Amino acid sequence: MMMEEQSKRFLVKNEDTALAFGSGDLLVLATPRLIAMLENTAKEMPLELLKDDETTVGIEMNLKHLKATAVGKEVVCFAKLTEIKKSILFFEIKATVGEDVIATGTHIRAIVNKQLFMKKI
Repeated sequence: MMMEEQSKRFLVKNEDTALAFGSGDLLVLATPRLIAMLENTAKEMPLELLKDDETTVGIEMNLKHLKATAVGKEVVCFAKLTEIKKSILFFEIKATVGEDVIATGTHIRAIVNKQLFMKKI
């Protein structure tokens, strides 16, 4: 299978800041929000691999948040599917603002049956 890359754009708003999330004291993009942006980008990629009763869930995130981002800036998130092992999907992830790389890392998702997954919790 050819490995795919997807990108999504997000505008940083006041509710995306470290101050709003409680993860810091400044009006800059919160790391937890950046993680959610990157996870959302990866989540939407493998939809064609899934059956109607399946979805993917995040099981691991490894991220280096390299640079602060101000409110009003546009963040472009990239997710590249690099490997599939049975029902496990491996991604390389990256976020940029303009030419600057603000984050890099890896993300792993598992393909699950929606009903069976929900029954287990």
